[in-house]
Amino acid sequence: MKRRTGLLFSSAVVLGLAGGAVGGFLIQRSRPATPLPPIQRTPAVAAVPGLADPHDPKTDDSAKLDGDLRSLLLATPAGAKDTTDFMARDWFTIESLAEYYAQPQNALVKLNSYTFRRAARTAWTLTDGTEVEVDLVQFRSTEGASSYFTMTRFPEDATAPNVPGTATGYVGQYYAPDGSGRYTAYGLVRHGDVVAQVFMSRAKIAPSEDQVMQVTKSEADLL
Repeated sequence: MKRRTGLLFSSAVVLGLAGGAVGGFLIQRSRPATPLPPIQRTPAVAAVPGLADPHDPKTDDSAKLDGDLRSLLLATPAGAKDTTDFMARDWFTIESLAEYYAQPQNALVKLNSYTFRRAARTAWTLTDGTEVEVDLVQFRSTEGASSYFTMTRFPEDATAPNVPGTATGYVGQYYAPDGSGRYTAYGLVRHGDVVAQVFMSRAKIAPSEDQVMQVTKSEADLL
């Protein structure tokens, strides 16, 4: 396994995920993710000729989130390099998501109880060495997504602004390095039954709130 970023889980005591304050945000490279097909939806035929399809992803939010979740991930920015840890803009399994936590078995139980449905992720490295990962985690209900949002709740900085255009989104950063000497910033947004989580890390100094806000806001705009 390769540690990509260090993650501090404020909910660790409740979930029993971490021994102490720091949980591990881990990638299991030895076990490739099992591809999960998108949920197919058959559009209803319009009752009136010329009437817009009510299940058009451009106009129907549910249809958009029921389509190929990978298409809602941010594109790799110009000049950045896709991660080599896993296939960018691809599915990943509930087991792989559970491996992000210090106690994967406990996390797996929680994810199942929240009715985990599927997840997709992408990641890239900027020219200055900043690593960025964006995950979309979908559940079978808004309630499940809300529970996961709370489970993964990172420390909120009261002075940090909310992500514009969202009711729940926020960003933050850690001022101490993780075990590999990298500093981490993060963003979290829930939209319906999908939770988007953003991680940015680099050596010497944490990415600024403005930097992680830009990525988080851009991802939220796609949902």
